[in-house]
Amino acid sequence: MISNERPQTITAREGVIDSLFYRWFVEYNPLYFASALFFVIGVFLASKGISQISWLDGQLLLTAVIECYEILLLAGSFILYRIAGLRRPAVILAIINICFLFDCTYQTEHISANPDYGVAASIVWIAAFAAKLLTLAWIFQLQVSWVCYVIPVLAAVGIAVGPHLLYYSDIDQSLIHLVVTWYGVLLAMVFLWLRPTVACERSRNPDCQVVLNKVWSATWIIWGGFYLFHIISWIRFFDISINPANLAPVFAVMPFLSEKEEAGWLGMALVMVLSLGSPTYFPFAALLCGMVFLLCGATGRRPRMYVGAIVCLHLALRTLGWIEYPMPEPDQCLVVLTVVALVIVGWAYRLASAFLVATFGAIAFWQPPGPRNVMEWGALFIVAGFASLFAAVGASWWFRFISEDGDKPAAESIEGR
Repeated sequence: MISNERPQTITAREGVIDSLFYRWFVEYNPLYFASALFFVIGVFLASKGISQISWLDGQLLLTAVIECYEILLLAGSFILYRIAGLRRPAVILAIINICFLFDCTYQTEHISANPDYGVAASIVWIAAFAAKLLTLAWIFQLQVSWVCYVIPVLAAVGIAVGPHLLYYSDIDQSLIHLVVTWYGVLLAMVFLWLRPTVACERSRNPDCQVVLNKVWSATWIIWGGFYLFHIISWIRFFDISINPANLAPVFAVMPFLSEKEEAGWLGMALVMVLSLGSPTYFPFAALLCGMVFLLCGATGRRPRMYVGAIVCLHLALRTLGWIEYPMPEPDQCLVVLTVVALVIVGWAYRLASAFLVATFGAIAFWQPPGPRNVMEWGALFIVAGFASLFAAVGASWWFRFISEDGDKPAAESIEGR
């Protein structure tokens, strides 16, 4: 009896061992992440050693090694997904490849320092980036719009071109950093506004589509994080002197991340306040904020956003040519146009906020003299009494057809009786 149970026990143990091997070397293979970790550590150590001996061509060679590793990642994804039919390990390799696409090893900055071959190497890197992106979509048979290819490639151009400008251009480094930051933020705005989706030709399973959507969202978060990583690292790498205006673009994406109107107001307010740190480029920031307000108001049916758009456009026109503090005084014609625009928006959308902003703006500009004695205070309150009476009667007349139960005005109901 013992001899009959022993083979079954051995078979059961073998089944458990096989399942463990399948789980930890097929579904969740830690060797993939170990390989990527070892490779990244090796690249950083090799790059540090190359920098210590000032071997510029060595950085080009190291970049070529990184490209070979990424090609092997693509080949592994192809074998696992298209030939072996193993989706999970293929997706793991794809995620690792996604991290390497945006230069997690920080090599674009090093190859840009080569005065002889730096430009050619950067062009080759951008071309390889586009080719790897297309290959990745082809391996997994993804159905995506052209926007999903254009935005990452343009972001890669920003990562590759920025160091060249910082190394060899006579333009102020802080300005280059600010422009490249705004460049990336504008690309992020376009993506968040369009929000392109993805589908796979081979899999119509709803569960697979859920996983695909999660990987799709993680991909853009990873790419955006690495773009921000490069921008931040430039500050220390090139010893850039920054001011609050260099941080302002990051908050410009808040209206596109959340559908709440409060997020839009908070994000644009932070952009405007931080942009005051650079008076020369404040008009551009104000103009962009005005366009965002206008876009959010037109598409989201949020009329209060029009008030923000008018104020931002007013500040953009007012600060044209502004170089140093204090802020230039507004032109009377500009103030009149702004007040008229606010009144029109307030009247069209029944916005009390628009009338309040117009009133405070007009008072702040013209600064009418206040009452100087008790008699003038009395006259002011008398005028306020008349104005309140006319406003109350006018409001009752204007909103006379609006009632809680939807009935007609009392006058018409009496006539009916």
